[in-house]
Amino acid sequence: MKKFFAILVALCLALTAVAIAEEPAGKTYADEHPGVLAFDSYWVSGDAQVRIDAGHTEDGYEIVVTEMTGERTFNSWEYLLTYDEETKSLVADKNGMKSVNTFDETGTITSSEYEYEDGSARFFINDQDQLCWEDEKESTFSATVFNRIGRFPGVYLCDRAQLKINWAGEDLIYDAWLEWGESAFSSWYWSWSGNYDPAANTLVMNGTKQVYTYLENGELDLDADQHVEECTATFAFDGEGNLVCTESSDETIKGMQFEYDPESYGMWAWEF
Repeated sequence: MKKFFAILVALCLALTAVAIAEEPAGKTYADEHPGVLAFDSYWVSGDAQVRIDAGHTEDGYEIVVTEMTGERTFNSWEYLLTYDEETKSLVADKNGMKSVNTFDETGTITSSEYEYEDGSARFFINDQDQLCWEDEKESTFSATVFNRIGRFPGVYLCDRAQLKINWAGEDLIYDAWLEWGESAFSSWYWSWSGNYDPAANTLVMNGTKQVYTYLENGELDLDADQHVEECTATFAFDGEGNLVCTESSDETIKGMQFEYDPESYGMWAWEF
């Protein structure tokens, strides 16, 4: 089941990576309509996932929904929405597109067929902080509520360090791995698991740090002391959309700022 969710996350990322990479430098839709920021998250329910990214379009608010329907097939819905200040909801008027998709073993989408391109929908958040979806075209998710899990899944870079964060497919649990090439003969590796805190919009993680030493031929030095120590870390997004390690028991990584690596989105990043 975990790998099933991992594939779903990867496909959702693949559909939105380009939009994230091309985020305009000027005023965003979220600047004009700050209420949309309440929707900024991953939302999940069963085999379906909603990805909402705030402020990366000038004309509205883009949303992508994916639902796994088979081992290598999934449905996707894409909308360009506007924010309704009165109802505090996101609304699409005759611009929703539904497609049926297939992908191969690498996660590459091999075919897409549109079922319709004139869907209308409304997305809103209920009193339990769950995302609800009303659709004029179909009732697939009319009785479904989506739970917020944050927008942390992804691959991030900071200098020689690479950070991978993966939702574990249950509750608000996350796994994360950070690898830093400290030198040609040494690398540091952190491994964590922990919880998403919806109130603070942070990841609070506990795990270990391990130091690996290499020989001149590049092989792991099995005779060297592979130092292991416990390590905590808290991650949050700053105002620029960068992921920051705001707190850590390891001063080495405290304050590190990571950027999305859209080129690395893919199946391999989500298998565990």
